[in-house]
Amino acid sequence: MKYTVFSGMLIGPRNSQEDCIAAGETICQADGLMSQKNMDADQILACVCDGLGGHAHGDTASRFVCEQLNSRFLQTAFNPPGIRNMLSEIQQLAQRHLPENSGTTVAGLVIQGGRTIVFNAGDSRVYRISPSGMVRLSHDHSLVQGLVDNAFIHQDTASAHPLKNIVEFGIGPLFALDWNPSQIHIHEEPLLESACYLICSDGLNDMMTDQELHHLLMTDICDNGKKLFTAVKKMALTDNTSFVIVKTH
Repeated sequence: MKYTVFSGMLIGPRNSQEDCIAAGETICQADGLMSQKNMDADQILACVCDGLGGHAHGDTASRFVCEQLNSRFLQTAFNPPGIRNMLSEIQQLAQRHLPENSGTTVAGLVIQGGRTIVFNAGDSRVYRISPSGMVRLSHDHSLVQGLVDNAFIHQDTASAHPLKNIVEFGIGPLFALDWNPSQIHIHEEPLLESACYLICSDGLNDMMTDQELHHLLMTDICDNGKKLFTAVKKMALTDNTSFVIVKTH
């Protein structure tokens, strides 16, 4: 299977880059990054981890999870239970080796054998992009998404809610007391011809709506990743901002 992978990272107003991305075999945690590469592989892992701002060592937590995912995914059973087991093992290691109160979100996908498995814990996101629109395949583990799920507020108002950045689940010692593998969101689907996916930290979807992202990325999604990076760079960012685009050929 052939892939095109576009990666973008911006530090924004933060003092350090607490996002980390894994794209193919490459792990990046840079203040600024714009990269596009072509790959030929039987399977691919791509993910974005967002170390939680305001907590200790968010950068350490996000890189730790990316490194663990990258080293383990080839030995992981390619099914939802296998993904849950892998993330549970990473959580156990995180509780032993990461600083107290550190944590990170994780959102990613694995493509293999004509199937895609999307997984996430936290509020980093995965979208499938097609000419007809953006479909969110992940599910936010956040206070505000809980309000939406329970019909206390409407999805259209969630992005403007003052508590939108409160994350209720992720990976790391911060979540040890309530951590449960059943909370991991997993979506599985057949791999469509010329499929395209966007994985991003909340720094991106806080700045742009799904409709704005779709308009900017179509019609050539990977080539337009450069346009997206340039557009985001010009904005008044409020957070670290990272994204990975994966397109199959």
